[in-house]
Amino acid sequence: MKKFFLLLPLLAMTFVACDDDDDNVSYPPTWKGFEVSPTTRPLAGDTIRVTARQDQKGHNIEATTYTWVLACVVTDSKDFFTRDSIIQISKKTNYDGHANGSDDPYVKFTIPAEAAGRATISFTARYSYYSDGIQVQDGRTYDQSSSYGGSIASTSSTLYGGATGSVAINIMPRQ
Repeated sequence: MKKFFLLLPLLAMTFVACDDDDDNVSYPPTWKGFEVSPTTRPLAGDTIRVTARQDQKGHNIEATTYTWVLACVVTDSKDFFTRDSIIQISKKTNYDGHANGSDDPYVKFTIPAEAAGRATISFTARYSYYSDGIQVQDGRTYDQSSSYGGSIASTSSTLYGGATGSVAINIMPRQ
């Protein structure tokens, strides 16, 4: 019995040492790409939903800001001059701390009524970490032959991480 009590502290240290080191690091998600719905060829005036699909969730992330930008060309119906239209939407959340914070980020855009042609949707994510981040240069894990469009790449450093990406769509004029 005396030997057991002598081994007890050693056994306790063994279990503590086996604690998962993954809890002590932060890292951004990896990505599959973008999903645009209801279609990648929407009509001018339609509302679309763009979702950045995660392949693997990030870890130990707190404050998160997602910024989405829709850039397209609009033709004025009166004088037929064209101009660039840029719509920007930012969302803030707590990635690991709140319900739905780590869900796939998405945005809804209403396409300008007089838009037509190629449009680009850009995505930027900025993550603040709870703990030391691992170094990541490229967080892409998606297959180019998948049903997802565009590309998204993650980066990470000691204190923060991020991701950038874009997808192109063709806007059809409303007849």
